[in-house]
Amino acid sequence: MRDETVLGVDLDRLLRSDDDGRRQWLERRQPVAPEPNWWLHLLLLIDERWESQPAERAAWAQLKIWALNQARPVLGQGEVAERLAYLVSQMRDAGMAASVLPSADTVVRACLDAIRVSVDQVAVLTDRQNLYALERQPMLDSRRARKLVNAAERHLADLDDPDLADRLCTWLAIKPRLV
Repeated sequence: MRDETVLGVDLDRLLRSDDDGRRQWLERRQPVAPEPNWWLHLLLLIDERWESQPAERAAWAQLKIWALNQARPVLGQGEVAERLAYLVSQMRDAGMAASVLPSADTVVRACLDAIRVSVDQVAVLTDRQNLYALERQPMLDSRRARKLVNAAERHLADLDDPDLADRLCTWLAIKPRLV
């Protein structure tokens, strides 16, 4: 029988568990059917612990990164990439050591890889009147691209891979015209 609730004591135990222990915890707690709200609630609880326990922020950040990676099949590649980009940016701004965080290259690559259309095929606007001419799916793809580019942009200065920086800059050049 699964216990899908998450209690504070469970989170503390999860924080101190190794990968095997975390997987076992997930097997006991995660709903059988994909449930995005369960994952979003777990991420919110981790955020609350991160705020209330400053001495353990690095450990909570690593747990959230782990949870995001586990949630990818349910939340989707784009949602996880965007959340990871903002999390890493927030952690860097809080002074967390870069060694405990994914690199800027990893974060930006995840964001750009999650964009479902190419930069040449994405729907862009020449003026806001064009919005009514767009079909729903191209509009959603363009909006998703804009959100992912916004998340990735925070890491531009920290990129090591010049090709990745060029890819991001290409997207940034059209960002104002994305939906």
